[in-house]
Amino acid sequence: MGLRIAIVHDAPSPPWSVRQLIIAAESRGHTALYLRPSNIVSVFGFGETGVFYTSSLSKLAVDAVVLRDLGFTATLESLLRRINVFQHLEFLGIPVVNSVRSLLTARDKYLSLLILSLNGVPVPRTAVVEDANTAMRIASQWGSVVIKPLIGSMGLGAVKTDDPDIVYTIARTLQRFGQPIYIQQYIEKPHRDIRIFVVGDDIVASYYRVQTSSNTWKTNISQGAKPVPMKPDEELCRIALRATKVLGLHYAGVDIAESSEGYVVLEVNASPNWRGLTMATGINPAYHIIDYVVKLVKK
Repeated sequence: MGLRIAIVHDAPSPPWSVRQLIIAAESRGHTALYLRPSNIVSVFGFGETGVFYTSSLSKLAVDAVVLRDLGFTATLESLLRRINVFQHLEFLGIPVVNSVRSLLTARDKYLSLLILSLNGVPVPRTAVVEDANTAMRIASQWGSVVIKPLIGSMGLGAVKTDDPDIVYTIARTLQRFGQPIYIQQYIEKPHRDIRIFVVGDDIVASYYRVQTSSNTWKTNISQGAKPVPMKPDEELCRIALRATKVLGLHYAGVDIAESSEGYVVLEVNASPNWRGLTMATGINPAYHIIDYVVKLVKK
């Protein structure tokens, strides 16, 4: 018997990765529902507990949820409401993939890399400060550094520099807006990095993201990098699986750099896109994610 699987994203219409999940679910004989987090409502009290969808005001009857995006909220209160809705679903025994807490942990670059480091996963030297002078002193000691948004994706907003004055200027701007200053020592590496896609205990696919222009240091596919298939060695597989597990993720895109001192995890993406991976390898992780969700439900 087919399952009812909710795919959650906040875009008005399903983006490419969500459409792939819907196609994969339906091709396996399941019913896929596209839901927006702003329209999911938690109700409880006087012996009643349930989660509803505003379009029908009927109880949300699903067997599992694939949570791709919580969406933008203008206030902390709205964000907390959305977080608690998905926790409510988990309290009801409905699998949420990835769980809302692990999703938030992975999106917080500071917390996620701290957890990885404390669990023996190699990460870049990192500092998070609130003072521009401190940021400049750190940059003076570390040499080439990268300043990134604490929460972000696709390489947007990341700046690489070896000039402490530029670090100070950027840090002062962030400080004025009440934003923390996230600094990493730049990892010298080939003109590429590695993305490994993990689902459960399996490595689904992996590929190099190769720079195609000398005008950029970034290796994001969205920034023009070229996907090239590769086969990971045992150490890469071990690191990727370990990184996914310690962050409590069911699936992830693990980004790894090849440094002179060995492999270094740059980021673990809890809502990875895979258009580049599919282009390079012909593998569509959507089917692996749906099959994994079905196994969770049937446990």
